[in-house]
Amino acid sequence: MIVRFVLGFVFLVVGIIGVIFPVLPGIPFLILSAFFFGFLSREKVIKYMKKLKTSDKNSTFNRVINHILIKYVYRKEPIKTR
Repeated sequence: MIVRFVLGFVFLVVGIIGVIFPVLPGIPFLILSAFFFGFLSREKVIKYMKKLKTSDKNSTFNRVINHILIKYVYRKEPIKTR
């Protein structure tokens, strides 16, 4: 739980820096921070991130998006027992 908030703050800071400096794309990181803070559902994050991908499949930007989607968004939630 605390890891989600730490990742949310990290992606929020990177997203704000990306909005200020046009070298780094800021919008995907702001979307991810909203996911980690619980404002967006998993399905919406996947839909928005797929729209942001470029046509060049080997670009660094697409690799970062794929890594984040696979590692954090597609991760299965642990089964809660009573």
